[in-house]
Amino acid sequence: MKKLILTLILGAFAGMQLRADEGMWPLTMLAKLQDAMQAKGLKLTAEDIYSINKSCLKDAVVRLTTKQGRMFCSGEIISEQGLFLTNHHCGFGAIQELSTTADNILENGFWAKDQSQERAANFHIALLAKVEDVTDMVLDGIAINGPEAERTKAVKEAVDKITKKLTDGEKEKGNEYKIELVPFYNGNRFLAMYYTVYKDIRLVGTPPQNIGKFGGETDNWMWPRHTADFSMFRIYVGADNKPAEYNTTNKPYAPKHFFPISLKGTKQGDFAMIMGYPGRTSRYTYSEGIRYFSEKDRPARVDLRRKVLDMYEEYMFKDPAIKLMYADKYAGLSNYWKKFMGERDGLKKLNIYERRKAEERAFESWMNAAEVRKGTYGEVMGLYDEAYQGLSQYGMFGVYLGEGIMNCQPFAVASSFTELANLLADKSKQADAKAMAEKMMGSVDETYKEFYAPIEKNVLAAMVQMVYEGLDPTLQPIEFRNWVAKYKNDYKRLAEDVFKRSIFADGAKLKAFLAKPSASISKDPVMMIWMAFNKKSTELQPVMMGINTKLARANRLFQSAMLEMNRDGKLITPDANASMRLTYGTVLSYDARDAVHYNEFTTQKGVLEKYTPGDIEFDAPKKLIDMLRNKDFGNYANASGDLPVCFLTNHDITGGNSGSPVLNAEGHLIGTAFDGNWEAISSDFAFEPDLQRTISLDVRYTLFIMDKFGGAGHMLNEMKIIR
Repeated sequence: MKKLILTLILGAFAGMQLRADEGMWPLTMLAKLQDAMQAKGLKLTAEDIYSINKSCLKDAVVRLTTKQGRMFCSGEIISEQGLFLTNHHCGFGAIQELSTTADNILENGFWAKDQSQERAANFHIALLAKVEDVTDMVLDGIAINGPEAERTKAVKEAVDKITKKLTDGEKEKGNEYKIELVPFYNGNRFLAMYYTVYKDIRLVGTPPQNIGKFGGETDNWMWPRHTADFSMFRIYVGADNKPAEYNTTNKPYAPKHFFPISLKGTKQGDFAMIMGYPGRTSRYTYSEGIRYFSEKDRPARVDLRRKVLDMYEEYMFKDPAIKLMYADKYAGLSNYWKKFMGERDGLKKLNIYERRKAEERAFESWMNAAEVRKGTYGEVMGLYDEAYQGLSQYGMFGVYLGEGIMNCQPFAVASSFTELANLLADKSKQADAKAMAEKMMGSVDETYKEFYAPIEKNVLAAMVQMVYEGLDPTLQPIEFRNWVAKYKNDYKRLAEDVFKRSIFADGAKLKAFLAKPSASISKDPVMMIWMAFNKKSTELQPVMMGINTKLARANRLFQSAMLEMNRDGKLITPDANASMRLTYGTVLSYDARDAVHYNEFTTQKGVLEKYTPGDIEFDAPKKLIDMLRNKDFGNYANASGDLPVCFLTNHDITGGNSGSPVLNAEGHLIGTAFDGNWEAISSDFAFEPDLQRTISLDVRYTLFIMDKFGGAGHMLNEMKIIR
C-alpha cells in the first residue's frame, strides 16, 4: 500500500518534470541524453556536441553581450573567417547606431562588398571554452538549512574566492578567460563557465528593416511568419588569433569550428536541435506567484509600456528621422509589451495556477511521508505564502518605478546623477564632485542623441499620471503626491513646467550645469522627485530583502526536494540562466485551437499575401516582391518549387535564444531561431508540449535574401554549403 501511495505521489509530481526532449539542457548533462537524442534521429555523439579535448559544435555558438558584459542574444559562426549569423532584432541596436539620415542602413540594408567595408559594431561576443562542475567547492561546509543570510554570505564568499582562484590559475597557463560561476536549481548546483571575450565585432550585412522585421508587432510572437530576421557580423582578432581591441590591422577570427549550411531542407518529424543562451525562465514558480504575475505584475507592465509606445508612435510614424532615432527603444519596449500581454492572458487561460497547486499538494504528500523530509523541507510552503503576501503588498512599487518613472528619460538620467548630487551637497567634497562632473560631461551627447523633447514631454505626463493613479498611495513618496497636487492633477501643465525648468530635459542645459556644478541640482524638479523615489526605495529595501530572502530559501529547498525525489536517474532540467543550453526535438506542425491547424513551414506565398504597399509593418521592397512573384529563387527553392521562409519545431527556448543555430541530425545549420508562438507565450512559467513551438528562419531564405536580393553572393565563397 505504501508503495502504491508513493507511486501516485511521484506520478502527480511528474508534471514538474520535463521529458528529455522538453528541456533546456546544460552541456554537462548531454552524455545522459545521448541515447534519447539518437533515438529521435541524432547522428552525432554527446562529445561531438560538447568536448574540451577537441573541436565541437559548442565552439561555433556565439554569446552576444553588451560592452558591460550583459548577455542579450545568441548566434552561430558560419565560416572559417569568423563570419556569424544572428537575428536582425539582435543586431538592431548596432545597425541603428551605424545609421544616419544620409546613410540609413537600418532602412535600406547593407552588404559589405569586401572586408574593408565592414563597420565596427558596438557590442562584444563570447565563446564558451569549457564548463566545470564546482558544486562541491562552493557548498563545502555550508548546511542546507542554515540561516539564509549567513548561508547567502558564505556562498558569495566561496563563489568570489573560487572565481579568483580559477581565473588566476588560467592566467598562469596563458589563458585570458572570463569565468562565471553560475547557480543551477536555485543554488543547489554550481557550474563554472569559461568564456573568451572578443571585442572587435563588425557588421557585414543586414537586409532592409522592412524585410528583417516584415510583419512588425502585428506578427511578433505569431505564426505563420514571413520575416527574414537575420543580420551578419564578423569577429576580428589580433595576429595571434586572440581577442584584441578594434584596430584596422586586426584579422578575421579563425574558429575552432563553424557550421556547414544545409540546403537540403526539412520535413515534418525531422530531428533538430538548438544550441544557445536562453535568458531566464521560472518554471517552478509557486502557485501564488502565478496569481501575482497574472493579476498584478503583468497587467501593470502591459498598460505602462503600451502608453509609452503610443507616445512614440505619434511622432515616429510621421517623421523618418524620429523613427530612426527611436527605433531601438521602440523595438525593445514593444517586444516585451506583447510578451507580458501574452503571459497575462496565458497564465490564466492554460490553468497554470490550478496545475501548480496540484503539484504542490503532491510535494507536501511526499514530504509528510517521512519525518526527516519534514525536518528539512517543512517550512517551504509557509515561506512561499508569506513571501507572496508581501510581494502583493509591496512588489508593485518596483514595477511602477521601473516601467513608469524610469521610462521617462529625464528621470532615468537624473538617477545616474544621484552620487554627484550627494557630493555637491557636502561642502567638504567639492573637489570630488567637480572631478565626477568632468567625467560625466563626455556621456551627455550620447545620452541625448535619442531624445526628442515633444515625445519625452508626453511620456513624462502620461507616466506621472499612471503612477499617481495606479500605484497604491501608501507606496508613493509624499513629495510625489504633493507635486501632482500642486498642479491640480494637470499632468500636461506639470510636464510643460518640468521641461522649462529642469536641466534633465535638455542636453545643452545639462552640459552647462556640468561645466559649473553646484548644489542647486537638489532643487531641480526632476532630481527632487527622483530623490524622493530613491528614498522610498531605500525605505522599502529591508521589506523587499525579507521577501526575496524567503523566496530564495523556499525556491532552493523546493528544488533540493525535487532532486532528492528523482535520485533514481530521472533528469530534471534547471531553469534557464543565460548559460549555454541545448534543446532537441523535431520539425512539427500544431493545432492551435479547435479546427485551426498550422503547417510546419511557410513560403514566399505568405509574403505576397501579407504585402501591403506603404504599410508600416507589411510593406517590402519592390525588388523583393518582383522576385517572389516571378519565382526568381535561384538555388533556394524546395522540391515543390516554392521558396521556404520560416519553419516550426517543438523546441524549448526563451528570450536570449534569439539568433541561436537550428541544427539537423548531422550538426549542419538549417535555420536561425527567432521567436516562440502566441499560444504558448507563457512558457517561461510552464512548458506546453502540445502547443509550444519555436519559430525559425529557414537558412535557404537567409541565403536567398543575401545572395539574390542583396547581391552579396561573394559571401557564399567562405561558407561550406551542403546541397
